[in-house]
Amino acid sequence: MMTRPSGSHRDHVVEASIELANLLAPGYSGGYPYAPSADFAERARQGNDAFAQFNGSWPPFETTEAVELTELATALHKIFLNLAAQDVGSAVPLINELLRAYPAAPHVSTSPPWSLHYHDHSSPAVAAWQIGCAAALGSFISSGAWQYIGRCEAERCDRVFIDDTKNRSRRFCTKRCQNRDKVRAFRLRAAL
Repeated sequence: MMTRPSGSHRDHVVEASIELANLLAPGYSGGYPYAPSADFAERARQGNDAFAQFNGSWPPFETTEAVELTELATALHKIFLNLAAQDVGSAVPLINELLRAYPAAPHVSTSPPWSLHYHDHSSPAVAAWQIGCAAALGSFISSGAWQYIGRCEAERCDRVFIDDTKNRSRRFCTKRCQNRDKVRAFRLRAAL
């Protein structure tokens, strides 16, 4: 049975994971080759921005964690690309690999909003979020919500998103890519 993303803590972690992957994973974005900033402080800031809604419940990403943070984003991006391609069988081993890297310490938050966490609060930010993201993705897959993960259909763009439309009709990561695709289609028709 497929469960629509509900706005739960798990879904917010998956959304933040997608934002992190789109910001820091190399590939294509908006028709151009994309690479994360060479500035490690900027990468840490982008990671903190992606997880800003969780401020106070986790340590911030430090500049010294920029390389590990980029590796996590790249691993998450590969998982999301597999899910967008409906290839859960290839995504699951990647999630399990992330889970094995650090021991989990499941606990319920001690203050509202009540939610289940999988990391020890004394862990560095990358380790804590790697556990949290992998656990959230595992739950996302087991609920069937993975079917809402999409990949931008614009030419030369591999950014990912959650399709939260009622009829699952979203095709592009941003309006920019949607407009690029419309212009490309118009030019192709005009050339005929």
